[in-house]
Amino acid sequence: MKKIVSVLCAVLALSACEKDEANTIKIGAVLPLTGSNAPFAEAMKAGMTAAIADKTNTKYKYKIVFEDGQAQAAKSVSAAQKLVSADKVKAMFSHTTAIGRAIAPVAESANVLNLNATLEREATEPMGKTTFFQGPSVEGYHATMMHAMKTNKVKSVGIIAQNVGVSCPGAKTFAGKLNSNGIKADVECFNPGERDFKAIINKFNQVDAYMVSGFPPESDIVLRALYTSGVKPEQIYGQGIDNGTDLTLYENTNCVTPTSGTTEFIARINKDYTLSNMNLTSAAYDLVSLTIDAFENVGADNMDGVYEYIKKNATRDCMSGKCKLLPNGFIVNEAEWRTYKDGKPVKIEK
Repeated sequence: MKKIVSVLCAVLALSACEKDEANTIKIGAVLPLTGSNAPFAEAMKAGMTAAIADKTNTKYKYKIVFEDGQAQAAKSVSAAQKLVSADKVKAMFSHTTAIGRAIAPVAESANVLNLNATLEREATEPMGKTTFFQGPSVEGYHATMMHAMKTNKVKSVGIIAQNVGVSCPGAKTFAGKLNSNGIKADVECFNPGERDFKAIINKFNQVDAYMVSGFPPESDIVLRALYTSGVKPEQIYGQGIDNGTDLTLYENTNCVTPTSGTTEFIARINKDYTLSNMNLTSAAYDLVSLTIDAFENVGADNMDGVYEYIKKNATRDCMSGKCKLLPNGFIVNEAEWRTYKDGKPVKIEK
C-alpha cells in the first residue's frame, strides 16, 4: 500500500511539474557575463529581473536563461543556438548591435523574438521580422549635447572620438552642427587600442571644453590624460563614455546618454546594484515589459501576433522616457544630460 501511495505521489508531482513547465515562458539572454564587458550584462540583468518582478498576476510564469556570449559574435551565436534548441526559449535578449545582428538569423530560423538593448545610435537598415533593437537616436544625442554646451556657454570644443561604429563620423557631423550654431568645433579620431593621447590633446589650442565619444578602456584613458593635462571635470562632455568600472572618472563631468529611467526607478536599482550603465537597465526593463505584455495579450503560441503586438505598442511612454518605433524595427528612446555624484548618476535638468 505504501508503495502504491509513493508511486501515486510521484506521478502527481511529475504531472504538476509538467503543467508548471508548460505554463512557463523562457526568455534567453546572450550577454557578456564574464570579461571586460561584464558591467553591461549586470546592467541588463538588473532591468530584466526588475521588469519580471513588476509583472504580477500574469497568465504565464517567466524565467530568464542566461548564457555567456563574452561580447563575441561566434560565442554568442553558439549560445543563441543552445537557447533555442535545448532551452526552447520564446525570446532572446542581447547587447550591442553587432551581437544582435549576429544572432538574428538563429532567431529568424527558430521563429523566436530577438530583442537588443544598445548604447549605439539607431540603425537605418531593416531589422527583420523577429528582431527589434532599442537605443538612442542620433538627433536626440546631438540635441541634448548641444543644449548642455549652450547652457554652459561653451564657445569652443575639441572632440576626441573613437574610430569604431558611428562614433567618428557622428562626431564630425555633430561638429558641423556646432560650428553652424556658433560653437567652434574640431574633431580628432583615434583607433581602438591606442593608449597615448597627448598628441591629440595638444592639437586643440585653448578650447573651452572637450568632448569624448567612445568606449572603455580607451575612453577612460582619454579622461585620465585630460585630467593630467589640467582639464577640469566640468569642461568634459561625454557621449556614451560613462560605461567603465571606475566611476570616479565621471564625477562632475557632463555625460549625454540614453535615458536612465525615473528618479524612483534609479533609486530602486541603486539599492541592490552599483551600475554605470543605468541606461541599459532602463532599456532592458522596457523590452522585457513589452515582451511580457505581448505574450499575455496574444498568447505564447502566436508568435506572429507577438511581433505585431510589439509593432503596435512599442511607441509609448517607457522607463527610458519616450519610446518610438521606427519603420525599420528600431525603437529609439530619449537621451539625457547627467553627471555623477559619489559614484551615482544624477540627471541634470536646466
